Amino acid sequence: MAKMIDLRYHIYSLAAVFFALAVGIVIGSSFARSLPAGENARRTIVRYENTMRILKREIEHLSEGAAQKEELAKRYEEYCRATLPVAAKGRLLWRNVAIIQTGDYDDLSGSVTHAVELAGARITNVVDLNREFPFDDPIKVSQALQSCGIVPPSDSQQMISKLFATVVESVCEGQNPSAKAGLREAGVATFTRSANFTRARLVVLVGGASSPAGNTSGSVDAPLVSALDDVGVRVVACEGSQAVVSYVPAWSKMGIATVDNADSPMGQLALICALNGENARFGVKETADRLIPRALDAR
Repeated sequence: MAKMIDLRYHIYSLAAVFFALAVGIVIGSSFARSLPAGENARRTIVRYENTMRILKREIEHLSEGAAQKEELAKRYEEYCRATLPVAAKGRLLWRNVAIIQTGDYDDLSGSVTHAVELAGARITNVVDLNREFPFDDPIKVSQALQSCGIVPPSDSQQMISKLFATVVESVCEGQNPSAKAGLREAGVATFTRSANFTRARLVVLVGGASSPAGNTSGSVDAPLVSALDDVGVRVVACEGSQAVVSYVPAWSKMGIATVDNADSPMGQLALICALNGENARFGVKETADRLIPRALDAR
């Protein structure tokens, strides 16, 4: 719908330019007296008035078509939302899943949590990593590790790796509850749902940035995925279809499955199938290579 509105304003702008040009020609002709202004001016104005009428009819036709398509898309969305519980049922039964938010869209974590639970999974942890924490600052990283009761390594890169390993251990292994308190105290992460002593072998990253300046896929997601790989968990990353800055290109380089429309029932079902082992870049954006999971054909 937004594209149609943009087109409408574009057409109006062009029409205004043409009309202004016509008026300019008429006025110029009158001053120059090189042409008989009266009849030529009248014909020019009539011609551009007709053009404006044609443009107006085209705009109205496009707007009506857009409204019909929007209504149809809304009905499809309602149908998919109604059938999601049936399609997702039992696909993640008795599986433990942790959700880590690395992007700017807080509401998406709630939608993803709900969809995964529909599939029968148990959510062990929901964690919001603080993207404003200076993960590249050795002093701050060292202080964060000390808050967790860990002696920091001397090498700065090892310190960063150790901090992300501590996050992963707290989220996926369910051990060392004091580390969670330390991460929270240091401003590294917030645990909105937490189950101690419960392991999770499946992890969902919820990313996407609201501005280029907020894109932390390189400084946060990359070392986090590396730490998750070290403990052998399956990672699937997702974002909403309206994310201003997509993390999918960065995630793809990390070799993990991605979903770029997790704000829709279709994307949530793809996420569930990806957690079950299907590898692809699911979604509707240019970076996607598949919309519908193949696992749906086997059921």
